[in-house]
Amino acid sequence: MKFNLLIIDDEEDIRTVLKEYINEEFENINVELSKNADEAFYLFENTNFHIVFLDIVMPGMDSFEFLKKIKSQNSFTQIIIITGNSDLNKIINAFENGADDYLTKPFDINTINEIIINTQKKLKRWSDLFKDAL
Repeated sequence: MKFNLLIIDDEEDIRTVLKEYINEEFENINVELSKNADEAFYLFENTNFHIVFLDIVMPGMDSFEFLKKIKSQNSFTQIIIITGNSDLNKIINAFENGADDYLTKPFDINTINEIIINTQKKLKRWSDLFKDAL
C-alpha cells in the first residue's frame, strides 16, 4: 500500500529534514510539505493524505481548528501533532480534537519510525475493512 503523508510546519528546516528522512527510510510513502494550515487545507482538496504531521503552533489557521476540519472530512486520516515543548494541556487539547499521536522536538529517530510503522499497520488493517474510505 502506498501512503500519502503531509508535513505541516512553519519551520522550513523541520519540514525538509523530516521529508528527507522519511524518503530515505520509507519507499512506500509520498511526502508533501506545507508551511501552514491554510496551504495544507488547499492540498487536502486534491490529495487523500493518510498521515499528517501537524505542528501545533503555527501562524494562520489555528492547528486545532485545522485538526477538526480534516477529521470531519476524513476521520481515517491519522494526525500526528508536532510540539516544540511537552505542554500537556496542548497535547490533551489536540487529542480531544482528533489527534492520533504526538511527536516532540527535537525529534528522536526511533520515535518517528515507531509512529510511522504503527500508523501504517493500522491503516493497512483498516484498508481491508474500509476499502473505499482510505
